[in-house]
Amino acid sequence: MIITHQYPICEYDTSRDPIIKPADFLAKSLPSKCVITFFRKELSELVADRNLPVIGQLHSEVLDIPIYEYRTSKEPICLTMPFCTAPGAAGTIEELHAMGCGKFIICGGAGSIQKGSTVGEIIVPVAAVRDEGTSYHYLEPSREVECHKAAAASVIAGLEKLGIPHTVGKTWTTDAMYRETPERIALRRREGCITVEMEAAAFFAVSQYYDIPLAQLLYAGDDVSGDTWDTRNWNTQKSVRSNLIDLSVKLMEDF
Repeated sequence: MIITHQYPICEYDTSRDPIIKPADFLAKSLPSKCVITFFRKELSELVADRNLPVIGQLHSEVLDIPIYEYRTSKEPICLTMPFCTAPGAAGTIEELHAMGCGKFIICGGAGSIQKGSTVGEIIVPVAAVRDEGTSYHYLEPSREVECHKAAAASVIAGLEKLGIPHTVGKTWTTDAMYRETPERIALRRREGCITVEMEAAAFFAVSQYYDIPLAQLLYAGDDVSGDTWDTRNWNTQKSVRSNLIDLSVKLMEDF
């Protein structure tokens, strides 16, 4: 049943029978645990260093993303990258889930909207402001969507056990990277957001829709908390990015 609204983005269809389902054309062939990273260069180096085999792929007309098998001391896990932005994030989880993945840890970077943050600071987002469109196709309209509670708790407990400093908080997911205006940033900061990115709300919505354990690790990258943009060379933080992939794999072992 469609709940109509003046604005299409606020409409919601309760039907769980879409015309196209990933399971219609994808076979279950992957391990149940999956780490997703946005760090292409660091992932490529890890793959080369460990000679990780390709066990599948995410396909699109623009590019194919390989899915690798990473063998831990306990069990093999998937290691791959997502398609970017909220629609890409949702499609990534949909397809990996159809191929057998049932638990996810995602690591990536985010812009800081909190004054005084440091580059590389680890953030565990437990909720996201839904300033994008994709999540509204999975959940009824609301201002925020929460991360899977048990998954977030597992990641936080793992970080504490390892003695790794981290911040727990709220993120702002937006579709428009070039429309992060000072007033909107200030509004999101008043709402309690500490980062801005483009996927978390969609990840959390798909996770909630299918009841898939999913958590995310972000690192504070560029800074948009002031009057001007400070890149802080966020996309060259090689050690931060490599360490975050390794950390996600370690946390996944007990996830």
